[in-house]
Amino acid sequence: MLAFALKKKFMLRYSVGTLILVLSGLTACTNPQPSRSALPNPVTETTQNPLADLAAAASEGKSLYVVNCSLCHGEDGKSSEDSLGVKPPDLTTGKVVTGSDGTIFLAIKNGVKKDGRQTMPPAKKLSDEEIWQLVAYVRILAKH
Repeated sequence: MLAFALKKKFMLRYSVGTLILVLSGLTACTNPQPSRSALPNPVTETTQNPLADLAAAASEGKSLYVVNCSLCHGEDGKSSEDSLGVKPPDLTTGKVVTGSDGTIFLAIKNGVKKDGRQTMPPAKKLSDEEIWQLVAYVRILAKH
């Protein structure tokens, strides 16, 4: 009888412990945290886009672009509207296309000033990973 009670108590503890391990594993699988250790800090003008899968990054960057950039730069990146007093650059030609990934990243992160005047605000609410995703998408815009 005592052996049965001890076995039952052991099985209950074992089952609860197993359940906790399984649930914590499921949480880790369904809610993965991106590895930020691979992102360069600091970023310079010569820094290459560090994201491994640029196609996936560009796909994520597209939705970020629509929300954060398309109002000024247009959905296609060509900036045909001049409603801001200063026409935003066409993201499909010129310096944007020939510029380095790091230069584009820094312009998005820090904003752009022309003649001492802020012409594009810094992207304060975006993480570095999201900015790199935008850089990947801007590269796609330049190819169209």
